[in-house]
Order: sequence, then structure tokens, then C-alpha cells
Amino acid sequence: MDSSGWLPLRPDEDFVPQLLAASRARRGLDCAGAEIAAADVRAALLASGEADPFGLRVGNARITGPLDLRTCTVPVPVRFESCGFTDPVDVQGARIHELAITGDPAASRPAVLPGLVASGVRIDRNLILSGMVIDGDVATKDGSSRPACLWLTDADIGGSLVADGTRILPPTGRAVHADRMRVAGNIRLVEGFHATGELRMMAIRLGGLFDVMGARFAPADGRALDLAEATIGGSMFLLNSPNTGRRCRIGGRIEMSHATIRGALLIRNADLTAPPAGSGVHFYNVESDTERTFLLAPRLTVHGTLRVEGDTVIHGGILLPGAQLDGGMKLSGALWNPADTALDLNQAVLGGILDASDVSFEGTIRLGSAHINGPLRLENATFAKPRRRRCVSAVNVTVAGDVQLRGMAAVGGSLAFRGASVSGVFNAENAFVSNPGGPTVSLHMAQVTGNVRLCGAFRSVGRIVLTRAVIGGRLRADGATLTWKDTGEPSTRGTAVDADSAVIRGGVNLGWQVTAGAVDFTGASSSYLADRPAQDWPADSYIGGFAYERFEAFAWHGEAVWDPEARTAWLARMTRYDPRAWEHLAAVLRAAGDVDGAETVLVEQRRRARRLRTGRRRFYDVVQDVTVRYGFRPQRALYLLVALIAAVTVGLSLPGVQAQMRSTDQNALVFTPAGAQPLPDEHHPPGACGNGKVRCLSPFFYAVDTVVPLIDLHQRSAWYPVAERNGVLLEWLLNLCTILGWIASTVFALSFTRLGRAG
Repeated sequence: MDSSGWLPLRPDEDFVPQLLAASRARRGLDCAGAEIAAADVRAALLASGEADPFGLRVGNARITGPLDLRTCTVPVPVRFESCGFTDPVDVQGARIHELAITGDPAASRPAVLPGLVASGVRIDRNLILSGMVIDGDVATKDGSSRPACLWLTDADIGGSLVADGTRILPPTGRAVHADRMRVAGNIRLVEGFHATGELRMMAIRLGGLFDVMGARFAPADGRALDLAEATIGGSMFLLNSPNTGRRCRIGGRIEMSHATIRGALLIRNADLTAPPAGSGVHFYNVESDTERTFLLAPRLTVHGTLRVEGDTVIHGGILLPGAQLDGGMKLSGALWNPADTALDLNQAVLGGILDASDVSFEGTIRLGSAHINGPLRLENATFAKPRRRRCVSAVNVTVAGDVQLRGMAAVGGSLAFRGASVSGVFNAENAFVSNPGGPTVSLHMAQVTGNVRLCGAFRSVGRIVLTRAVIGGRLRADGATLTWKDTGEPSTRGTAVDADSAVIRGGVNLGWQVTAGAVDFTGASSSYLADRPAQDWPADSYIGGFAYERFEAFAWHGEAVWDPEARTAWLARMTRYDPRAWEHLAAVLRAAGDVDGAETVLVEQRRRARRLRTGRRRFYDVVQDVTVRYGFRPQRALYLLVALIAAVTVGLSLPGVQAQMRSTDQNALVFTPAGAQPLPDEHHPPGACGNGKVRCLSPFFYAVDTVVPLIDLHQRSAWYPVAERNGVLLEWLLNLCTILGWIASTVFALSFTRLGRAG
């Protein structure tokens, strides 16, 4: 000690007047290890009205007996420096200007305080307990609470509570019991502060900072710090010491349910470890399905930012359901709670960004129904050992900004954003997500205002789910590698991508590599499709009802694939025939002005459908295909009619065929094309055509009358084959031509009116 600030104790004189005299001299009284009765100390404090406002200062004393200052009033500061106590100090209900009980933590024999009972005390300035070893279990007289080393229930401290280098070592009970304590200044547990019991500070009212810097908490029961319903007027710090570099180490549970921090919550370069499963739980805690919890803070309110910085390592879960973090949340370091919840922000409201970039996670992040009024950033974060195969569970989350997952790696679980609302871009470029047999990235029924980027070196082992999602921008998947890996569990048709009924307003840009599994775009819609039709679609894909308005160039270079043959080959490769895909492709080509290409597609569609038919329907399809290409080539029916007319014309022009033709007038006179057959009573029969008695045979018009049933030139009704053998054969041939003419004419009519397309 500085001798200039101290007067030596004279053992042969009374202690009380010496202490008062030292006070009036504005010095302390150095007892040099002497034993001082607690009763003498009490008498001096009660006579503090004779002291100087400098206060009463005792150093290097061993104070024996219980120091009882209950309900006393001490208007000057009281300081005990490097003093040891044999019994607890009791200041319940007292009014003290300032109380300081301090020691040297580096001393070979540290100063010991068996306990401090200060419930209801009113201290105008500071309560300083630095450098002391505080041990002992002080129990309440009614036994309603566990014993504690330091009792500050309902205490009112007008300044700060300082415990610099203090060690609080309760044998069995709590370290501090300070429910409803009021501190106008700061609480500083710093520079080697060490507690082996719980610091219970429920519903405290703190005007300044709560500073835990370079401290160590190692409670035997797993309960480190209880700040439930507390109000902290400034910020709360869990930091390493800037002077010694000593890290903040907490091996227990912190509880802050319904607490309010008007400043920031800052954690930096700390080692924070939750107690073992089942430890550290109070009977009044809300039941939780998280087994290992480091921070339990439902409905926590932080008006500033919650930040975890440096190389902080947290073993255990951080549970903040329903929290309000006005300044957002920024995480660094590692957060490990394998097969359990690592971070719970269900129903939380964040006034700014949620940034966990580059963080190592073991366990699950839960963001169900949370509102993030800023971007969500998980860039380059790593996830492993999730709970229930979900690395990120963000069902119905609302993000007023981008979701940045660029470069992240998630193994063993999904990124579940079912029902999410994202005001910006959903970017998973260069990410890797592996969840064999289950979903990897799920945007089921989500709404994304911007693009969904699953591109670059993005890799998915499992199923990407975009079912019923509404994407205002583009879906980009160029460069992605997608693999469905079946694990034998029930799944949805083994698809690597499930975009059933998705609405993608900006367009679909493929260029991915699907190494295993199908692609399901059933009922999806998009403004355009930019793809490589020969590579991007596995043969067992589902594309029925997939609607798009046009084709665009893949990766924005080259030309779009509009070629009907390439597009027809694309659909022909599909093992599942769905007419909707063919018909929509034809509609897109027709809208682009390629009518022939559209008809080519529809012809191929009907040929594909024909393979699934049997019996008469298949025969009818074959006839349609051969004749008029299912109605899209009606001129082929005309070609057949012309060919039949020509054949009949040529045939009837032959003398041998004409010799088989006959006609009869009203007098039953029989005519041949060469003239009338002579009758026995006539020497001069009529000439050719009976001199106008019958129509002359015209091979061409007879052929038209025979082949085209809708036209009657009165040739077929006037001339007929003879009933002899050759005539009968000619009759059969003519009738066959008539039937073929009927068929060709009917097919032409149906084709021309497009009625045949219903087949």
C-alpha cells in the first residue's frame, strides 16, 4: 500500500477513534493483518457522522465475527481493502453512500468474504467487490430459496456494481441471488471474474452496461446466468479482455426470456458451452425440444444489434423464439449443437440483416414465421449434423431483401423455405447441398420477387422443390449439377427437380447436368425457355402442361433452339407420353409463325399416340397418317382423287374395256361406245350414241362421275359394264374406285375443316 494514503493501526489504542481520525485526515487505516472485531467496525460505521466525507477506509484487517449493519445508515463511503472476514457481512435494508470490499487477486493469500447479504440495501454510489474470494452458503431464514454467496434481492445501487477479478465459489448454492435489483450504472464482471454457481438476476433494472469481459462461469448445476425479464439500459458484452487477452469462458446456461437490452448484445472471442442435456433447467422454464441450450431467450428485445464476432465458439443452442432484434443479427465463428437446434429465431422480428456468413454450424437454424427486414446472408457458411434432416428450417419466413446462400455447404439436411416470402433474389450460386432421399433446396409455395439462382458450381444431391412457387424473376440453373439419390425411403417419383405448378415469370434458364433422377415441370409456366433440348431433360421427366411463350438462347449467347426437328426429338425422348407437351410446343411454333413446324410436331404427336392404341383406332390412325398426315396434309386426298380419275380415264380409253360398256335408251335399244347393236328387224340401226338417243361415253367424265361421289355427270348412270365375266370384273373395279373416291373425298373434307384433328 501507498504509505502516504494510510495511517498505521496502533494496537494498544481503541480502533474506533483511530479509524475516525484517519478519515478526518483523509487517509485509510492499515491494520497490518491485525484482527478487528466486527463489533468495533460496526461501532465505527455507526459513528460515521464524525467522519470526513472522504469516508471510512480499512486495509489489511482480519475482521472477526458477523458484521451486522442491517437497516443502518452510513452517509460516507465504506471501503475494506485486502481485508478478510470470518463471517458474512449483513447490510440488509441499510443505507450506505458507497460500499467497496476489495482485494488483490494476485496475492498469495487472497482476501476472503464468506458472504454478503445485501437484500433491500440502498447504496447511493457504487458496490465494488473486486479481487475478493466470496464463498460460503448464506441461506434465507425462511428457507424459501437456495443459499447464495451474494444476496442482492431488491437492492438499489445508485452507481455501478463492479466485480473485477472476483471469484465467487459457493459450496452448494448460487453465486449471486439478485432478483429485482436496480443498478443505475453498470454491472462489470471483468478481468478474471470467476463464478462456480449461478448468477440469478431476474427482473433487474440496469441503467448502463452489463459487461462480462475476460470472465469465467463454471456452475456445477449448469446454470450460469439468469437475466429473465431484465431491463438493461445500455449494451451487454461477453468479450475477451483487451488488456490480458483472457477469453470469456462460460460453461453453463444463460437465460434471458422477456429481457430487454436497449443497446447491443455483443459477443466476441468467447468460448461458450451449454451444460449437458437435461442440466441447467429451472422448474419454471418453458418446455423446449432442444436438449442442449446455451442461451434461452424467448421474446428477448434488443434495440441494437446482436453480434457474435471473432473466433467465438458456441457449443449449444441459441434459442430466441419471438425475439425482437431491431438492429438485426450478425454471427461469426462457430455454433455447434449436433443433431439439435443451433439457432432458433422462430417468429422473431429482425429490424435489419441476418448475417451468418462464413459461420460453421452443426445443428439446425430455425426461422419459421420470422420477419427479417433486411437480407438473409449465409454465404460460405457450412452446415453439418442437422436436426431431423433440416439444416435451415425457414417455413413461412419473410425476408425484405435477398437470400444469399452463395458458396454455402450443407450436408445431411435441407434448406427448407416452404411458404417463404422473399422480396429480393434467392441466390444459391456455387452452393453444395446434400440430402440423399430428401429435399435439398425447398421453395414449395414460396414467393420470390427476384431471380432464383441455382447456378455456377451449384450441386444438389437430393431433390430441389419448387412446387407451386411463384418466382417474379428468372430461374437460373446454368452450370448446376443435380443428382437424385434414392435411399429406399418414400419419395416423390425420384425427381431431382420438382417444379410442379410453379410460376416463373422471368423465364427458365437451364443448362444444368442432371446425372440421376427426373425433372418435373408438370403444370409449370414461364415466359420463356432457354435450354439445350438434347441434354437438359432426362428421358423420364414430367413436362405435361409446362407452358412457355417462346424459346431463348441458352446462357444468353448463340441462338435459341426453334428447330421443329430438334424440338420433336426432345419430346420423343420422353418415356412418358403426354399430349399437352406436344400441343403446347406446336402452339408456340405457330405463334412464332412456323406453321409447318407446328404441323410437323402435331403429326409426330399423333404417331407417338398411335403406339399406345390397338385395333380399329390404330388402323384408322394409320389411314390418316398415310393419306393426309392426320389432316395436316389434305392435298394428299386430292392427289389420290386425281390418280383414281386418271386411272379410270386411261382404263376406259382402252378398246377392250370400252367393248364391255353398254347403254340403253328408252326403247331398250342397247348401245356400245362404237354404236348401237343391230336389231333383227332393222337394216339401218342408229349410229354412234344413237344419233343423240343416249349420252356418248366420255372416259374422263365417266371417271369423274365414278371417283367423285359428290359430282353427278350422268355418265355412270348411263353406261354400265356387261354382265359377262369380264364385265363383272370391270364392275367390281369401278365400284372399288367409287369407294376409294368416297374415302378420299371424306378425308379431304374432314381434313380441310380440321375435324379430323380430334383423333
